Amino acid sequence: MIQVEKFNVRFVKTGDRYGLKDCLINDKAPMVEFWDSTKWDADFSSRGQFVSRYYASTLLERPRHLGLCLDGGVPEWSVSAEDMEEVLNYIEKEMKSGFIAQGEAA
Repeated sequence: MIQVEKFNVRFVKTGDRYGLKDCLINDKAPMVEFWDSTKWDADFSSRGQFVSRYYASTLLERPRHLGLCLDGGVPEWSVSAEDMEEVLNYIEKEMKSGFIAQGEAA
Protein backbone atom coordinates (compact mmCIF):
# COMPACT_ATOMS: atom_id res chain seq x y z
CA MET A 1 0.00 0.00 0.00
CA ILE A 2 1.17 3.52 -0.75
CA GLN A 3 -0.13 6.91 0.26
CA VAL A 4 -0.74 9.72 -2.23
CA GLU A 5 -2.28 12.96 -1.07
CA LYS A 6 -4.71 11.80 1.63
CA PHE A 7 -5.40 8.45 0.04
CA ASN A 8 -4.12 5.03 0.97
CA VAL A 9 -3.85 3.17 -2.33
CA ARG A 10 -3.95 -0.61 -2.07
CA PHE A 11 -3.15 -3.14 -4.80
CA VAL A 12 -5.41 -6.21 -4.51
CA LYS A 13 -3.85 -9.20 -6.24
CA THR A 14 -5.83 -12.20 -7.41
CA GLY A 15 -6.34 -14.32 -4.29
CA ASP A 16 -6.13 -11.36 -1.88
CA ARG A 17 -8.94 -10.50 0.51
CA TYR A 18 -10.91 -7.29 0.01
CA GLY A 19 -14.33 -5.78 0.67
CA LEU A 20 -16.05 -4.96 3.95
CA LYS A 21 -13.81 -6.37 6.69
CA ASP A 22 -11.90 -8.27 3.96
CA CYS A 23 -14.77 -10.77 3.66
CA LEU A 24 -14.29 -11.35 -0.09
CA ILE A 25 -11.49 -13.02 -2.05
CA ASN A 26 -10.46 -11.54 -5.38
CA ASP A 27 -10.93 -14.34 -7.91
CA LYS A 28 -10.62 -12.01 -10.88
CA ALA A 29 -8.01 -9.58 -12.22
CA PRO A 30 -5.92 -7.37 -9.90
CA MET A 31 -7.68 -4.32 -8.50
CA VAL A 32 -6.68 -1.02 -6.92
CA GLU A 33 -8.52 0.47 -3.94
CA PHE A 34 -8.52 4.08 -2.76
CA TRP A 35 -9.11 4.82 0.94
CA ASP A 36 -9.46 8.24 2.57
CA SER A 37 -6.73 8.12 5.22
CA THR A 38 -8.20 11.08 7.13
CA LYS A 39 -11.11 8.92 8.30
CA TRP A 40 -9.86 6.81 11.23
CA ASP A 41 -12.58 5.84 13.66
CA ALA A 42 -14.58 2.78 14.71
CA ASP A 43 -16.78 3.02 11.62
CA PHE A 44 -13.89 2.64 9.18
CA SER A 45 -11.13 0.17 8.38
CA SER A 46 -7.58 0.71 9.60
CA ARG A 47 -6.93 1.78 5.99
CA GLY A 48 -9.40 4.67 6.37
CA GLN A 49 -12.78 5.16 4.70
CA PHE A 50 -13.25 3.16 1.53
CA VAL A 51 -13.72 5.46 -1.47
CA SER A 52 -13.44 3.50 -4.71
CA ARG A 53 -12.04 0.39 -6.41
CA TYR A 54 -10.93 -0.15 -10.01
CA TYR A 55 -9.45 -2.97 -11.99
CA ALA A 56 -5.74 -2.23 -12.38
CA SER A 57 -6.06 -2.63 -16.16
CA THR A 58 -8.71 0.10 -16.28
CA LEU A 59 -6.36 2.59 -14.65
CA LEU A 60 -3.40 1.53 -16.80
CA GLU A 61 -5.44 2.05 -20.00
CA ARG A 62 -6.16 5.72 -19.16
CA PRO A 63 -3.99 8.55 -20.49
CA ARG A 64 -1.17 9.03 -17.99
CA HIS A 65 -1.41 12.82 -17.82
CA LEU A 66 -4.87 12.92 -16.20
CA GLY A 67 -6.04 13.09 -12.60
CA LEU A 68 -8.88 10.91 -11.35
CA CYS A 69 -12.18 11.90 -9.73
CA LEU A 70 -12.96 9.05 -7.31
CA ASP A 71 -16.48 10.22 -6.41
CA GLY A 72 -18.30 13.04 -8.19
CA GLY A 73 -20.37 13.76 -5.08
CA VAL A 74 -17.32 14.47 -2.90
CA PRO A 75 -15.07 17.08 -4.54
CA GLU A 76 -12.10 16.37 -2.24
CA TRP A 77 -12.05 12.74 -3.37
CA SER A 78 -9.94 13.43 -6.44
CA VAL A 79 -6.34 12.48 -7.20
CA SER A 80 -4.13 14.96 -9.06
CA ALA A 81 -2.45 14.05 -12.34
CA GLU A 82 0.94 14.12 -10.63
CA ASP A 83 -0.19 11.71 -7.93
CA MET A 84 -1.94 9.47 -10.46
CA GLU A 85 1.45 9.06 -12.13
CA GLU A 86 2.75 7.73 -8.79
CA VAL A 87 -0.27 5.41 -8.53
CA LEU A 88 0.30 4.08 -12.05
CA ASN A 89 3.99 3.46 -11.32
CA TYR A 90 2.95 1.58 -8.17
CA ILE A 91 0.45 -0.54 -10.14
CA GLU A 92 3.07 -1.39 -12.76
CA LYS A 93 5.56 -2.37 -10.06
CA GLU A 94 2.99 -4.57 -8.29
CA MET A 95 1.90 -6.19 -11.56
CA LYS A 96 5.51 -6.99 -12.41
CA SER A 97 6.31 -8.37 -8.95
CA GLY A 98 3.15 -10.47 -9.04
CA PHE A 99 4.10 -12.02 -12.37
CA ILE A 100 7.62 -12.72 -11.20
CA ALA A 101 6.30 -14.34 -8.02
CA GLN A 102 4.06 -16.57 -10.14
CA GLY A 103 6.94 -17.53 -12.42
CA GLU A 104 5.41 -15.88 -15.50
CA ALA A 105 8.33 -13.51 -16.14
CA ALA A 106 11.98 -13.43 -15.26
